[in-house]
Amino acid sequence: MKTTEEMLDEIENADNGAGPDPVATVDDPALAKIAVAQIRLRAAERALDEAVMAARDIGLSWQAIGDVLGMTRQGANKRFHAA
Repeated sequence: MKTTEEMLDEIENADNGAGPDPVATVDDPALAKIAVAQIRLRAAERALDEAVMAARDIGLSWQAIGDVLGMTRQGANKRFHAA
């Protein structure tokens, strides 16, 4: 059985979804739910990174972003600056 990381790598490297379906290789429904949750988590993290960068692109401060995320401006800057 493939690890979750291997499945996520396959999805990320698939040709617009035409590549292999890594979740199909998991034969245990409980493990498949875990794999799907991990995939969704990664997608949500990417969406959050993109939203933060879009906010910065229009001039919003790290303070405003941190406030929305429930963290300090320094924490927001540290977490998302490289994104």
